[in-house]
Amino acid sequence: MKNLLKLAICLLTITTVAQKSLKKELDTIATVEQAEKFLETKKSRKNKILVFNEAKHKTKLAAKLLNNSVGSTEVVKTEFNTTHYKIVDKTNDRHYRISYIFFDGNQVEASKIVKYKNNILQSYKDGISFDDLAKRYSMDKNANHGGDSGWLKEGSMPAEVEEQAFNLDNKLGTLYTVRIAEPNAFYVILKTERIKKIKEIKVLKVIAKD
Repeated sequence: MKNLLKLAICLLTITTVAQKSLKKELDTIATVEQAEKFLETKKSRKNKILVFNEAKHKTKLAAKLLNNSVGSTEVVKTEFNTTHYKIVDKTNDRHYRISYIFFDGNQVEASKIVKYKNNILQSYKDGISFDDLAKRYSMDKNANHGGDSGWLKEGSMPAEVEEQAFNLDNKLGTLYTVRIAEPNAFYVILKTERIKKIKEIKVLKVIAKD
C-alpha cells in the first residue's frame, strides 16, 4: 500500500513538473511562426494550429477564445489529459458571402455557356431559386450546397470575383456575371450577404497527458 502511495506521489510530481515545463514553453510563444517551430519539436497529430472564426464556430470554447487577446492561454482539463489553447494571432477582416454558378470554359464551349447563362438569368427572374440553378448548372464542387461560398475573406477567390463581391453597386438578391479570360472561367453570382468584419484567431493546441 505504501509503495502504491509512493508511486502515485511520484507520478503526480512528474506530471506537475511536466505541466510547469510546458507552460514555460508556451509562455515564450507569441507568433504563428514560433508556434510552428514549437510543433516541429512536439511531434503529434493531436498538437496543431487551429483556426476559429466567429461566423463558423459557435461552441462555448470558440466563443471564449475569440473574446481573449493574443498571447492568452485557455486550459481545458479532462479525466485523461490537459489541453492548452494558446492564441497566437487575431484578425478582424472584411468578409463577403456569395452564391455562384461556375463554368469552366476549357470544358464547355463558349456558345453553350452563353446559352446556359441566359437560361439561368431568365429562370431566376421567373422565380426559380438560385440554389436549384446552382445544383443544375454549376461545375464547382459547392454546387450541392446551392453554390454558397460561405463567409470568405479577401484573397479566397479570383480578384475579378472579389472586386464585384465588394462592389456596393451590386445589390443583395440580384445576379451579375464575371468573365475571367485566364483561366477561361465564367461566373454567375448572387450576392447573399452584406460585407462585414469577422473576428478570426489562430490557436496553438497542445495536449498533455495527465
